Amino acid sequence: MGYIVSQMITVNCSACGGQPEFDDSEAGKEAMCPLCREMLLITAAKPAGELSAEEQMAQYEESLKETDWGHQPC
Repeated sequence: MGYIVSQMITVNCSACGGQPEFDDSEAGKEAMCPLCREMLLITAAKPAGELSAEEQMAQYEESLKETDWGHQPC
């Protein structure tokens, strides 16, 4: 008898920057981020090496919105 091994999908949460993991059987469904409770669509996150320079910059700028309070407009 063989065992079915499930894979985990790591999702990048744009609201909190967390990277929660979900079972691959949940792919294409919505779930709540366990860190900030924002609704997420479960799709596999691309590794940084697969992102274009523009995608990497957009991801970096998005992460700054929540964490870099020193550079926010007054």
